[in-house]
Amino acid sequence: MDFKDYNKPPDLSESYTHQQRHEEHSKQLISGGGKGFWWEISNLLIIAGIFLVIFLLFKYVF
Repeated sequence: MDFKDYNKPPDLSESYTHQQRHEEHSKQLISGGGKGFWWEISNLLIIAGIFLVIFLLFKYVF
């Protein structure tokens, strides 16, 4: 078993991949998370449409 010494500073490759992961995460947050942003908007529009249909149903039918 190869145990990692966490007291040592990370190797150059490890810090590079960590920095790369951090940059990708920040890019994803800036762009709205790719699918996440538009997914939320479409869900809100669907819910708003359902409430609108229920409102119109109660206003004109009952």
